[in-house]
Amino acid sequence: MPRENKYLKLEELEVYAYANGALLDYYSPTGVFTLRDRLKSESWVWIINPYTKDRVKRVRELDKSSWIYAIEDALKRLRNDSEASSHITNC
Repeated sequence: MPRENKYLKLEELEVYAYANGALLDYYSPTGVFTLRDRLKSESWVWIINPYTKDRVKRVRELDKSSWIYAIEDALKRLRNDSEASSHITNC
């Protein structure tokens, strides 16, 4: 019986983010991950470790469930930011 991996690969994380309307980027100058809105590339947020509240710097820093939680949290913050900025421009 094959053993299930504890960690996700970068490609899997990128596919998950893309399927949810975002792009996962690794910003090498500071060594952290960001999530960008696919439609509005100027909108972005940091990927935050749910335990330490620090910016995530490595793929293996988080296991599968923690990565999913971190991406979902980033997606929520990204959507909230997009809604707030569109509300400001519409007023």
